[in-house]
Amino acid sequence: MSTADRRPNPFHVLALPSDADEQSIVERAEDGIRTAGSEQERALYDWAMRELIGHPRTRQRHALTEPPGTGYRDRAWDAFVRRHRANPADLRGHRLTPDAFDLPSAVRRVVRELHRPLPDAARAALERPAPDAPGSELEARDVLFG
Repeated sequence: MSTADRRPNPFHVLALPSDADEQSIVERAEDGIRTAGSEQERALYDWAMRELIGHPRTRQRHALTEPPGTGYRDRAWDAFVRRHRANPADLRGHRLTPDAFDLPSAVRRVVRELHRPLPDAARAALERPAPDAPGSELEARDVLFG
């Protein structure tokens, strides 16, 4: 089996419907090439674009083998992950050391939050007895022996 036989459908690679026009094919391929994480992914996007905008019979063959109404939610997530892969926070200007954190202050805040009084509505809900279920209360022998 050759490499070409193992490649996925170009419509699937680009996450486009089989009736996509040439402009949307090129735009999607360029976006994929720009955000691809490896050279292999870039080559796959380039291959998919060339397959679909090249010879009309090649595109027709791929269109016939693409399942109708295919959804590409996973592709949208993959594109999101690729686009936002880099860490958006620039921490190079900040030298974070253990001395930069005020541990006693953090502990005081946590303790203060834990000792904060409950709101009246929450206290009332906790103190209210649970409503009795209709019927008799189950005992261990009922559960074990029916």
